[in-house]
Amino acid sequence: MKRTIPHYVIIIILIGIIFLQRECHRCPEVQTSYRVDTIPGDIIPSIIELSRPEPYFIFVDTGQQMFVDTASILRDYFARVVYLDTLKDDSSAFIAIRDTVTENRLRGRQLYFANRKPTAIIHTTTVQPSETERMKLYAGAMLALTPEDKSDIGPVIMMMTPKGAGYSYAYGVNEKSHTLTVVWKIKLRRKVPP
Repeated sequence: MKRTIPHYVIIIILIGIIFLQRECHRCPEVQTSYRVDTIPGDIIPSIIELSRPEPYFIFVDTGQQMFVDTASILRDYFARVVYLDTLKDDSSAFIAIRDTVTENRLRGRQLYFANRKPTAIIHTTTVQPSETERMKLYAGAMLALTPEDKSDIGPVIMMMTPKGAGYSYAYGVNEKSHTLTVVWKIKLRRKVPP
């Protein structure tokens, strides 16, 4: 006895494969966006007080006699002289030293510093797609009644797709019948209350 697969079973399998290919899709990819905020550096320099260095004396004897203007020497001695020395002034930083000299002594020293290097803050936003509905597979039983007082009982397999379509196959044991069902989800609009 040779067994053969009936043609309608092959057709049902092919139709099922076509519907599955139509309903299956790839998962959406994660979307990532970047935003860079650049904050400029300091515009106003900050002042830092430095400690005064200890003076040390150097005596040099030239061996020559010179005319000495005492009034000029005293004026220079008591004069307050301010020196401003810029060490760095570019796009990355501003550094300057201010020295105050009077009575042949260093009376004050200040450091001016401004960081001009911009600071970048990177904001990363990752959008995860919502969990999509998966395909659902159901198994059950069917009972069919006809007006001619015939009844049919059998197993049923039903598949619901994420897009809202449903496919079912039922086999009637008593009548040896095959039933293929296709259903679609009906979307009804709800009225929005005013």
